[in-house]
Amino acid sequence: MIFEHSSKNKKILLLISAIILIAGVFLSLYSSVIFQEGNPWPQIKGIAQLIFGNADIVKLSGSDNRYLTKSQGGTMTVEAFMKDRGYEYTDQMGSGYFYKSSDETILLTRRQYSRFYVIWAITENNNSESDNNLWATTTNDQGITFQYPKESLAKYVSVAEWPPVITIETGTYSCKTTPLEVSSMSEITSQRMVDNRTYCVNVKNEGAAGSVYSSYTYTAIKIGKLVKVSFTLQYSNCDNYDEEQRKACTSEREAFDIDSIVDRIVQNITSTQEQMSIADELKECLPKSDTASHEKCNELLVTIRNFDDCVNVGFSVMKSNPPQCTTPDGRNFTDETNSDWSVVLTAFENCEVESVFQTHSKLVTLKLKNGNKVTAYEPQIDDVMKAVEDLNGKCGNIRLATE
Repeated sequence: MIFEHSSKNKKILLLISAIILIAGVFLSLYSSVIFQEGNPWPQIKGIAQLIFGNADIVKLSGSDNRYLTKSQGGTMTVEAFMKDRGYEYTDQMGSGYFYKSSDETILLTRRQYSRFYVIWAITENNNSESDNNLWATTTNDQGITFQYPKESLAKYVSVAEWPPVITIETGTYSCKTTPLEVSSMSEITSQRMVDNRTYCVNVKNEGAAGSVYSSYTYTAIKIGKLVKVSFTLQYSNCDNYDEEQRKACTSEREAFDIDSIVDRIVQNITSTQEQMSIADELKECLPKSDTASHEKCNELLVTIRNFDDCVNVGFSVMKSNPPQCTTPDGRNFTDETNSDWSVVLTAFENCEVESVFQTHSKLVTLKLKNGNKVTAYEPQIDDVMKAVEDLNGKCGNIRLATE
């Protein structure tokens, strides 16, 4: 009897010892992640709520502005969460996501908590002009107009050679990626997908005191041409900081999304000869039946997004009311405007505008203070944003919304 009781006690002790050993190994391996925020209890409690509850996003205990989501689908969850509270997504800068309501701008900072979870910190910013001033517009010597972020919102990543150098060339896209077995930290070429668009990315790294300088060249196809975006960023060496700063530096590095920034730059690139070149290239490839010409025409046709684009490249306009323009791939574009861009600019100058809505097709709708509406196509995407910025606040707060 005594022997049996002693045997049971030994089994219990062995089980407890095994649990303690496993817990110790787990903590030693993952302590940097578990304790990256200091006290791990709010994160552990939040993870349990996500796993066993019905919520997709939970507020971390002991904090007024920090939330936890799963990594997979986390950005969409936050977007729905903010939309329910009257905020619309407007922009991203590195690990910062901007949301805007009618009277304020909110900045959400994303920080990875292990591979599976993300912590979102919300910071209010009542300066309604801040979102408009995140991106600058410039035109280079080649006549290429593009937008770029004025600064990096990251603490441990800074710009070294900026704004980016943009070039547009003729040629065939190819990407000779660096084989895994011969890759090195000094230079790597890889192919990346960003929002279903393909980029060839070459990165050259050079070490310096306490930092690494990374020179990037992104290459992509746009309007049948090769677009190249080149710039250099400076990354702090996280290992040079104390434990607390090292964790913050590592988390920021994991969340920093340079691919999305470059993709937005590329999608907003325009050239003074762009419409003419599209028309000329379509005239060249449309009569041909070979596969290469067919693919080139398809790439060019997708750049036509509204009635004005369709007319500018020379496609026929139907005598209907309102007028319509048809592309060879069967799309019909209706003239949705009741005015032109000069009237839009005049309305801004006279402080007649109450709110603005912009679509992906470059259609801009102004709601005037007298209740009337003005619709017109902007010459280039986000020209209306620049028009509002140029007012420098003289007309008060003008509400902006985009599709």
